Amino acid sequence: MSSFSSVIPIRGIVKNYTWGSFQTLAEHRGAQSSKEPEAELWFGDSPHGPALLLNSAQTLDQLTEEFGPLPFLAKILAVESPLSLQVHPALSDLRALERVKRDDNHKPEMIVALSQFDALIGLASKEEILALVERLDSEHAKRIIAEPLLMGSSVIEILDHILGVEDRLDILEEVIAKARNLNALHQGWLHELITLYAPNLDPLALLLCNLVRLAPGESVYLPPRCIHAYLRGTAIEAMANSDNVIRGGLTKKPIDKKNFLALLKESNEMSEIITPTYELLGATEGGVRHWQPPIEDFALSEFHGVINQRIHVANFTIAFAWRGAFVITAPASKSISVTVKGDNGAFVAPGEYQVNGEGSLWVVTGKGR
Repeated sequence: MSSFSSVIPIRGIVKNYTWGSFQTLAEHRGAQSSKEPEAELWFGDSPHGPALLLNSAQTLDQLTEEFGPLPFLAKILAVESPLSLQVHPALSDLRALERVKRDDNHKPEMIVALSQFDALIGLASKEEILALVERLDSEHAKRIIAEPLLMGSSVIEILDHILGVEDRLDILEEVIAKARNLNALHQGWLHELITLYAPNLDPLALLLCNLVRLAPGESVYLPPRCIHAYLRGTAIEAMANSDNVIRGGLTKKPIDKKNFLALLKESNEMSEIITPTYELLGATEGGVRHWQPPIEDFALSEFHGVINQRIHVANFTIAFAWRGAFVITAPASKSISVTVKGDNGAFVAPGEYQVNGEGSLWVVTGKGR
């Protein structure tokens, strides 16, 4: 770290995807709204969207060339409409994906909800699927899903007969008519996904996956090969520094069903709820929560409330705020300080720092492999 300061101001990169929000990230940056939907705010050195170094013509990836790329990428997600049904590869999958991979890394990830957050995460168990189809009471769903399951077909085999397949028998019309038999959460999303993706049968995948609703502060870790589709809400996301995505359905984009199904692991125990540890911080009204997933690529902490705290940074770290503003100072040189607010974050080297401010400060770090 001898060639640059210990804490450096950076600006996150907004990613404009159709499923994003016109308000959420814009308001976070102090604007009323945006001209295009803004889906993600990236903080990291990914070559697909490296953070800008403030007061410099450089980007963060140019800086980290000195010691290698960060093992993680941090994001704020603003999901206004559903993302595609997807999986991410494991390290052992990359050789088989030589023609379609974008980099040489796996992509486990974890989200912490900032608002109510809906998602499809992992395949449901055979028993859960059969019970859901029974409640739906759709003859088509029974024929396409329940009967094959009872005859020994796998959920992956059933997905193969659904994803990317056009409805020529008015299946979706009957399913929508029967959706009233389901709970409000399943009913609402079944209607919305059919409206978005008919005439393809992709929306029936909702009956095969776990539909979850996270409350603010709740989190889930998704290892490689875990099927998922984020549906709506705002969240913090940390992931391995990769852009490898294999889409299988629920999208207008091209899908790679062969690789998608080959990577998919049939287990309803893959995703994992990560319960944070919590500590109060001295005499202030603040506290900190720590999330540690079962890998070393990334870990998250959130300092919230009024913060006046010395912190130790063990590995290269990205800090950014969701609400409020914070100043990070290197005590060894009090002239080196960075204000973190909105889309302005900080790249922090290992060392000791003083943090002052109020709101919600997120710190993402990792060791890599």
